[in-house]
Amino acid sequence: MKHRNWLRMAVLALMASVLNFCSVNPLTPDIEGDMSLVNGTPLDQITWVNWNPETIAVLEAEAEKALARRSKGYASKKIHNHDGGSVGGSRTFGNKVVVPEDAFEEHKLDISVRVLNHNWSEQTAAGVEFLPSRNYDTDMFITLSWEFLDVEGDDWESLNLQPFFSEDEGVTWFAVEDYTVDPDEKTINFAIDHFTQYGWGLGEDEDY
Repeated sequence: MKHRNWLRMAVLALMASVLNFCSVNPLTPDIEGDMSLVNGTPLDQITWVNWNPETIAVLEAEAEKALARRSKGYASKKIHNHDGGSVGGSRTFGNKVVVPEDAFEEHKLDISVRVLNHNWSEQTAAGVEFLPSRNYDTDMFITLSWEFLDVEGDDWESLNLQPFFSEDEGVTWFAVEDYTVDPDEKTINFAIDHFTQYGWGLGEDEDY
């Protein structure tokens, strides 16, 4: 009888542990709010903003050159993990990243910033991509510039601009929310521990 009771208790304990694993599965992503591919916004439901005509002309001309890595709209630098550094700036139309010390395990890593002229079936959009696309050991400091967008006016509040990011090659997009605005430099700044691609769209609080 004691053996049966022990066996019954062992079975019950095993069932309880299985149920607990299913309810709190460490393989299931810990997702909060809109930070999931399910709750993201499809690209065709966003009103995208283009680069201004002059910037598009430069990007298209540079894309045809053989030395694309040296072209306007692209910057790359080998960053040493114990030193950190910055990539981008005037060459990438004000878009850049500051890499702090010990942001990755490798001795050095080729970090790049590429200005994109997204061209989808229905719309085109101004974008920026930071590579390599991966998670890092500490936050990177991203700067996105709206100085070269095809918009009227300079005042951030009246422009109703909204930066978005995508982690599935542009299929689904999420609004960048935690950032600071530098109206004099026409940039937004934020910290993030992974690289991905960004696009400029319009906010949803006004009709356009």
